Amino acid sequence: MGQKITIPSVDKNRRISAYQAAPEHKPKAVIVVIPEIFGINEGIRLRVDRWAKAGYWAIAADIFWNIAPDVELDPDIPEQMQQAMAYYQKLENKEALMTIEAAIAYARSQQPDSKIATVGYYLGGFLSFLLAAEEKVEAAVCYYGVDIDQNLSAMKANHPPIMLHFGDQDNFVSEAAIKVIHSAFQNQPDALFYLYSDAGHGFATEKGKRRAEKAARLADQRSFDFIERVLS
Repeated sequence: MGQKITIPSVDKNRRISAYQAAPEHKPKAVIVVIPEIFGINEGIRLRVDRWAKAGYWAIAADIFWNIAPDVELDPDIPEQMQQAMAYYQKLENKEALMTIEAAIAYARSQQPDSKIATVGYYLGGFLSFLLAAEEKVEAAVCYYGVDIDQNLSAMKANHPPIMLHFGDQDNFVSEAAIKVIHSAFQNQPDALFYLYSDAGHGFATEKGKRRAEKAARLADQRSFDFIERVLS
């Protein structure tokens, strides 16, 4: 359904690989899907396509474009997981944010009248959080975002609507961190926090060993309903 494209970087001097899909009719809004640390792999493309089928103009940009362009990795293969972690260690948050900001700018150029939401996973979940904190999008969904607990002060009281998903067996986000995040958002009307039983890090992946079917389906339905409500 979608297609591989390139978009201009924030400084307009370079091109960034991306995957974009459009609905059959006028888009309801724009969804910027922010990948984990495995590139624009099949799972990310499926997510972009799914949002387009639901009536949204959707795009995912390659956050590793300046380190390992067009890389596609499988977290279930140990060597590829190690490779992804090595790239992750080289990537600065500022650089990753600029990549997503380039995707947002491109989306606004293509759909100038549309609201924009980010939906991010792992590192992408953290970046989705930061973009909401900086009020650069109209809504944000964060799946098992790392380091959110250390950056809660960045979020303003009048932040855009935000939804956060975590599994109770996450080996990258500690139980203590999850409690801190929950406490920070539990009394905020524009924040929804969900914790899923028997779900680990990456539980909402499209396929593979990490997927927790029940939790993934429930989280994705909640995300869809949230986006439909806040961007309508």
